[in-house]
Amino acid sequence: MDKDNLTPGRKYLHHRRTVIDGIHREAERWLRCERITDTGAVFSRDYEEEITLTDQQIREELRE
Repeated sequence: MDKDNLTPGRKYLHHRRTVIDGIHREAERWLRCERITDTGAVFSRDYEEEITLTDQQIREELRE
């Protein structure tokens, strides 16, 4: 997804891969776009702290 297509207040599916204890895992979660910044965007999820994604992470990890 391109950062220019983000809409503050809308939810997007965040899909990422990570390694935990040497095991490759995939995770999905819904994030709400709070605001767009010069280097990416800030997202939130329920009562968690805000999450900042860079332009590259937005392109690779976000889906509608």
